[in-house]
Amino acid sequence: MKELFHSLNNQEARLLAGAGYPKSPAIYVFLEEDRAIHVGRTRNLRQRVAGHISSSHYSASFAFKEARRTTGNLKASYKSTGSRSALFAESTFRNEFEKQLARLRSCKIKFLIVHDPVDQYLLELYAALEYGTSLTEFDTH
Repeated sequence: MKELFHSLNNQEARLLAGAGYPKSPAIYVFLEEDRAIHVGRTRNLRQRVAGHISSSHYSASFAFKEARRTTGNLKASYKSTGSRSALFAESTFRNEFEKQLARLRSCKIKFLIVHDPVDQYLLELYAALEYGTSLTEFDTH
């Protein structure tokens, strides 16, 4: 994992809102002013990056979770009260989501193509620990 992490860390940082991402399985890290803020994994990097910066509160999960955190709506709900749709209907939450989305669109990304799913899981955890990012993001998209 140490070698894979060094390969990830040594990648050139690109604008997240840029184009030309491969349709490959990968580990990625979002950077805000050269500070890692999120580590993730995916089966299709192009699709996942597009989802993260889309205006949909369903696919832009990092922006949505950051809006939850900053507005104090931490607990997910499957009832109509507190659901994604209900939160998004609130102007305060929607404005914070848009703010987080704009923040994310200005970030940079480093990524490393990793085909083996076990290596992906382990590298995601290793990278999150090395970068000091949240350990609550262990769902693939």
